[in-house]
Amino acid sequence: MPFEFCPQKLVYGGEALGHAEGRTVLVPRALPGELLEVETVRVAKGVVHARPVRVLEAAPERVSPPCRYFGRCGGCHYQHLTIEQQVRWKSEIVRETLQRIGKISWDREIPVHQASPWNYRNQAQLKVVASESGEVTLGFFEGESHQLVPIDECLILSPRLNQALDQLRLPQLLMRLRGCYEVELQADDQDEKVRITLHGTPDAGAPEPLAEGLIKEVDGVVAVAFSAERSTQTFGRPDFTYRVGEFTYQLSAGAFFQSSRYLLPELVAAATDAAPGDMALDLYAGVGLFTLPLACRFRQVIGVESHPAAARDLRANAASHGLENVRAVGQATSEFLRRYAQGRPDLVILDPPRCGAGQPTLKYLVDLQPRRVHYVACHPPTWARDLSFLLSRNYRLESVDMLDCFPHTYHIECMARLIRQDRPA
Repeated sequence: MPFEFCPQKLVYGGEALGHAEGRTVLVPRALPGELLEVETVRVAKGVVHARPVRVLEAAPERVSPPCRYFGRCGGCHYQHLTIEQQVRWKSEIVRETLQRIGKISWDREIPVHQASPWNYRNQAQLKVVASESGEVTLGFFEGESHQLVPIDECLILSPRLNQALDQLRLPQLLMRLRGCYEVELQADDQDEKVRITLHGTPDAGAPEPLAEGLIKEVDGVVAVAFSAERSTQTFGRPDFTYRVGEFTYQLSAGAFFQSSRYLLPELVAAATDAAPGDMALDLYAGVGLFTLPLACRFRQVIGVESHPAAARDLRANAASHGLENVRAVGQATSEFLRRYAQGRPDLVILDPPRCGAGQPTLKYLVDLQPRRVHYVACHPPTWARDLSFLLSRNYRLESVDMLDCFPHTYHIECMARLIRQDRPA
């Protein structure tokens, strides 16, 4: 049964929150102050999740989404809101999350780093669905669904990736993807070269001829990787690289790398901004995005990464730049910290996955008594939780930054700088 709903605020996750008949209601694609007609989709833990049926009274900030897939494709959440208002609300979400989850009252400024809100993604994970009749479709899933939305263009992908998508949709290429469930595209820093990673088992037969065909027929493709459960096989150029500032990073298929191309230099500068010192730790280091710049400021840098391919890239990247003061450790962060015997690093950078670092790992970290901690996060709730723990262990929060790496989505990149209080600054 439809009912009228007036949202009060936007919350992390891309929805608008309000109340109706004494119950909390969450609705996507709605804006605070609007009056909408909505209908219930489900009720979970006492919260009503509803979908908008129509807007009865629109907010002044509402704009027409430029993407014709908005509202069906689950990739974007805020195209109905001006970019200025998106940034304002994201800053408020960061502040509110610190208070609600971390019990941290942060009333100082939160500097916002922005770049172009379009064509910013250098990676895409396209879903592949084959019908019973044999037809193959390429696109993105609907929000909270495995229902495919076929697309021929994505406004937040780089131009080169959109070109690759357009060519992969050609019938003679699309049919070769049958048997895959995902096609991952990755562009280099110049948006010229592309690597395709196929997940699943293509029906097209032997991988090498399929790879050769894709390299030949899709503009810009220089490598094709086939990802199996425990191994990855790559054809074409194995040395796929990405340059950020003065450093060039080797990226193996499957190794994590930031997918927002415009703000990478600012992210690196913000995370590594610290006075020179003797020792720095880069935890959850990936391929060394922060490790390599740190090596120019510290006498010794240890990069810790558990993913085997990323750890190999980290070693290779340090070696290719002649950074003999970098030690790459292929190990889980918690295990490394548990065994690490040296004392008091000058700086520790944390850049964990969405689950955050967690209390067990942070307990090992605070035992080392690092002078400074820079915590980079892609998930504000677990970031706020972890910051609360650090603040209870003699650390003081110096600054909070927000990087709008993913405009039009609810995703937020945050960074906090902390300093240990019982040591001189």
